[in-house]
Amino acid sequence: MRAAEELFAQGAPPQGQPPQYMPGPTPGPAVPAQAASAPTAKEKKRQEKEAKRKAKAAAKAKPGKSEDAAAPAAAGERFDVPRPGGRLSGGRATHVAARMTAMVTVSLLALGAVGVMAYSAGHPAPVETGITDEQVSQFRLTSFPVERAIAFADRYARLCANQNPEQAEQRRQAIARLSSSGVDTTCGWDGKGSQVVAYSVWSGYMEPIAEYPQHGYYIGIQVQLTTGALRTLSVPVWVEDLKSGNGMRVVGDVGTLPQPDQATAPAVKDPLQVDSELSGDLQGKLFADFFTSWGSSNGTTLTRYVAPGASNAARAGLRGALDSPKVSDVKVLLPKGVSATDGHKWKVDDVTWARVSVQWKTGGAHVTERYRVQIVLTDQGWFVKDIRAGVPDEAGGKAPTS
Repeated sequence: MRAAEELFAQGAPPQGQPPQYMPGPTPGPAVPAQAASAPTAKEKKRQEKEAKRKAKAAAKAKPGKSEDAAAPAAAGERFDVPRPGGRLSGGRATHVAARMTAMVTVSLLALGAVGVMAYSAGHPAPVETGITDEQVSQFRLTSFPVERAIAFADRYARLCANQNPEQAEQRRQAIARLSSSGVDTTCGWDGKGSQVVAYSVWSGYMEPIAEYPQHGYYIGIQVQLTTGALRTLSVPVWVEDLKSGNGMRVVGDVGTLPQPDQATAPAVKDPLQVDSELSGDLQGKLFADFFTSWGSSNGTTLTRYVAPGASNAARAGLRGALDSPKVSDVKVLLPKGVSATDGHKWKVDDVTWARVSVQWKTGGAHVTERYRVQIVLTDQGWFVKDIRAGVPDEAGGKAPTS
């Protein structure tokens, strides 16, 4: 504390802080510390004289001016410094404390300003987050406009895969409009033979282009021809403006990627335990009527078969996309750990799943589809709570022709 007081008395900031301009009078040099003792008669007289002088100076000061402004002569005045642990006497203690607080505050603000200026001078600088490139790709921590780039790559892949000698020049010009100057505008085609694309879709493949960091990716587009042949083309796409997705170009020639490997799927570990009696009961009493109403999205009749709070899928229906349903098979699953031979008794509020096969009419043909239907038992019987499409194959393995 004493070191700080001496520095303050000399008009210098504490060590480690830049010098600051402080308006107002500057205190004079400190006097040696004196022992705290009762004032003598001479000292009392001096203090009384000083009090009168300050009162007279304050009376002469103009309104709105501080005591320091009214008494400039006090700038070089000496004042007592107490011993360590002591206190300054009179109004001087408040004055010095305020001055010290002001000096420290201004110094801290200055340091803050210097810090902001230093950051601004170096911005934007890369921030080390410890996230690898693989994690950036995995969690999509990138500004690359993926969807727009995929659409662009799909358009280019279809141009390359559609081949017709009679339209070769139009095809070449269309490819040239999308690619950079060194790209083969024939897309490698020699102009002979023809093929037509039936459909195309993004394969899920993306790989950064090393020559165009952040701005370029190889994008896999799966193309199926009308002959049934399937190819996945790797299209190198560059994007100029990552924020808007504008300024795209194909910046290299395409190539064909191998198709994903196929493997033998394992069989389901735990065989399904089915309540055969309940399955047969619900096939005609619940599911036949439910699928008829669900297929046509008949809201009036659907309310008879869906539970309160049922999912949107259960309440919405197919809106006539398929019609004339016939429920051909139902398997109501028993709770986990319960065997079909246990004679399970269902209770109100029990919830389970049923696997249902339904034959639909579509146009002039029939198609059989399978569903997972969640049902709940209430006081009034079983009701549909949710429905989801698709049922897993319990046997696993591979089809005989694959």
